[in-house]
Amino acid sequence: MPKVKICGNTNPEDAKLAAEWGADYLGFIFAESKRKLDIVTAKAVIDTLPHFEKFVGVFYNQPKSEVESIAKKLGLKILQFHGEETSLYCQAFMDKGYEVIKTFRIKNEMSLKRIDEYNVSAYLFDTYAKEERGGTGIPFDWNLIQDRPFVHDKLFLAGGLNVNNVQTAISLIRPFAVDVASGVEKSPGRKDPDLLRQFIQIAKRGVATPPKENIRNA
Repeated sequence: MPKVKICGNTNPEDAKLAAEWGADYLGFIFAESKRKLDIVTAKAVIDTLPHFEKFVGVFYNQPKSEVESIAKKLGLKILQFHGEETSLYCQAFMDKGYEVIKTFRIKNEMSLKRIDEYNVSAYLFDTYAKEERGGTGIPFDWNLIQDRPFVHDKLFLAGGLNVNNVQTAISLIRPFAVDVASGVEKSPGRKDPDLLRQFIQIAKRGVATPPKENIRNA
């Protein structure tokens, strides 16, 4: 059964629903985004869920000092780097005891070339888009990673997941976790309660029998 990360949380109500329905990780975006969150609101969300531990701070090419300042103020233990952060940049936070999730935006096989350089806690694969940093709502070609051995224990699978395709994605890729933002929203930064509940419930059913043929972005 994969873990579930609900990303792009912007208010206590949505985060509380996600946690109650079984989300394992809740993501806050602190980079420029339609779902960007300020520290005060993030603190309000965290205070609403005193027993929830796996909050994830999402950053994009930001100075180390800024990232660490936000992490310390909010007590974050898990950091996701969604830009072009180097392996040394990520290692600096690993050395300080943080869990680090490094995002790779997948366009083609070349997008996977530098993964081995990174000694991080987990990878997150998202869809490449020239004008968007994430939250595109569009899947990438899952066949690019279907046979990669590391996906079973270190991969957060993102990119266009929704209630209609998450079970197929889990069956084909068998990731450690699935990650969704736009796929459970009614508008950027506002979750649709029904889609949120359905997504978590479907993902938590575990892995079904894979289809006989490869399915591209079903």
